This record gives sequence, C-alpha cells and structure tokens, in this order.
Amino acid sequence: MTTWPLMEVVGPSPGLTFRMRLLTEENPEVVKSLLSLVPMESFLLHVVIAGETFYTPVPSFSLDSKNMVPRRKGVVYYNTGSQSICFCYGAVTESTTVNQFAEVLEDDLPKLVELGKVVYEQTINRHEPRIVTIKMRSIGDNSSSSSLNGITPPKSAFDGSWRSAKTLIDEECARLRLPEEPDDIKKIRLGAVTARAAGEGSPFQTLVFLQGFLSTLGPHVFARLLAVSQYDKMTISLMVRQTREFLIETFNHFEFMGDLGLSKVVELGRIYNEALDKLTAIEEYRQLTDSMRTLIQLYYRWLHLVFPWHLKSHFQTRTPEEVAHMPKLEKYSE
Repeated sequence: MTTWPLMEVVGPSPGLTFRMRLLTEENPEVVKSLLSLVPMESFLLHVVIAGETFYTPVPSFSLDSKNMVPRRKGVVYYNTGSQSICFCYGAVTESTTVNQFAEVLEDDLPKLVELGKVVYEQTINRHEPRIVTIKMRSIGDNSSSSSLNGITPPKSAFDGSWRSAKTLIDEECARLRLPEEPDDIKKIRLGAVTARAAGEGSPFQTLVFLQGFLSTLGPHVFARLLAVSQYDKMTISLMVRQTREFLIETFNHFEFMGDLGLSKVVELGRIYNEALDKLTAIEEYRQLTDSMRTLIQLYYRWLHLVFPWHLKSHFQTRTPEEVAHMPKLEKYSE
C-alpha cells in the first residue's frame, strides 16, 4: 500500500489548521517544487467567481508533471496562470479541470471549511479587509519559515547584469509574499494617489482600473511572452524586440503602473528593460521575465485583497427574462 507524505497547513488559530496528503506519484514535479519552499509563510485570498476556494501566492512551479482533475472539496491544486496554491473547501462554480498535487485529509475537512469561511469573511466580505496568515510545513517541523517567504532579504545593488536585475526583482517578490501590507498598496487603499476622473477627488477609479490592468498583465501578457519564448527557432534578439514592443515602446506599462500608485514598479521596470540588453540566451530571458511576471502577480494579489468587494451589495442579480423587460440606457439631450 502506498504511503503519501503529509504536510501541515497552519491557519491563524489551531482550529484552522489541517493536514494534506501530497500526491507524489500522481504529480511528482509540483510536489517537489512545493517541498523546496517549505517551511513558508504568506497570506490567503478568496476567489470572487470560482465558488468556495481560497489560495496563497507562490513562485512558478515545474509543470513537467500534471494531474488534471475536476474540482471538489478537499482538492489542493497549483494554478499556473495565477501562480498560486488553491484549496477547494466547498461548492465550485467553474468547470475547468485543475492540476491537483495534494488532498486534504478527510478527518480535517471541517477545519478546511472553517478556514475558508474565515478567509471569505475577513477579506472580500469586509469593508476593510484583514490579512489572514498561512504557514505550510512538513508534519512536526516547527522551524522558522524559509528566507523566500519568512525573512526580508537585504536589498542588492544593480550592477547592469541580467542576474543582478533578477536578484533585485526576486528580493522584492520575497517581501511582497510576507503577510504585511506593502507601502504602495497602503497608499492606494487609503487614497494617496493622484490619478483621477475629471476634477473629482475619489481614488475609486484608480483601484478599479489598476485591478483590471494587473489582472491581464501578469496572467496573460507576461505569460504569453514566456510561452512565445519557447517557440522553435525563437531568437533572443526577436524575443527582446517583441517584449519591448508589448511592454515599453508603444506604451510603457511600468511607468503607467507608477502613475496609478505602484512607485517601486517604475524602477524595477527600468532595470528589467536595461537588463534585456545583457541577455545572450532564451533561457536567460525566461528566468528574468518569469521573475518580473511574479512581481506583477504579487501586486495583483495585494490589489485583490484591498479591492472594495463589499460594494457587491449594491448590485442586484436578475434573470435574463427580467432584464429583457427593462429599459436600455437613455440618450442625453439638452
């Protein structure tokens, strides 16, 4: 009989801590990637359209193995697009299969459900969200979290090389994984931004626009660039040219994010752009660009946490039949 290794997911209280069985045979590479990170500490978020699921951000995992299954309570899976570990604790409202690498023990399912409810109530169901912490560790391991997630690394200096640029970006990613609100996110949440609509004084539009902008930039634009870099006969010069065309030359995405309040992204974007000229191989491009994608994804996760989801109570759900009998927008006239 096969014996699977166990891992402990530690919530903010003992009653919110559960164990999961790692599927080493079904998904060995994803399990190996996770084991390289633990013990780790981060924060939890709740989905907004996929039902009863919460998740935590992680770096890119190896996808040399996959175990695609339907979602159900107790399934733990790696989401490639969002670079996150996801925990299904109840009903699911999306039909796509997922890359499962662990299963919550049946005896611990009630604790999984309770943690899911806490994440929902403390994040997307509050006027001012709270940070719900998570630790992941092997059973019986009480050591401190890894430097990747538990300790703020010293800030390196950029020496012009692509490796130096990657190190700087990775260090910022490590800080963003900590369960502590970043300064730029705090300023955006509390309205210390200059972007506005007309002459009004509300920062609401900035939050809405930045949330939407980041939701496509990391999971889609950067992800597509990385996918294109794997095409046969792709050259480093063409890849760099395409990247600059998408991100900088036609419209500088990094400077725009700075306009919306993410000041640190401006400097890291400048360093990333400069480092592109130092690349000599496609694999170097993938490593550097994956780090930048991870940075954008982490800022997107923090925006997701502080976004005013509580405004959902102002929007009414209707049936298509009800909508069909309601008037369309009126045209303005003097």
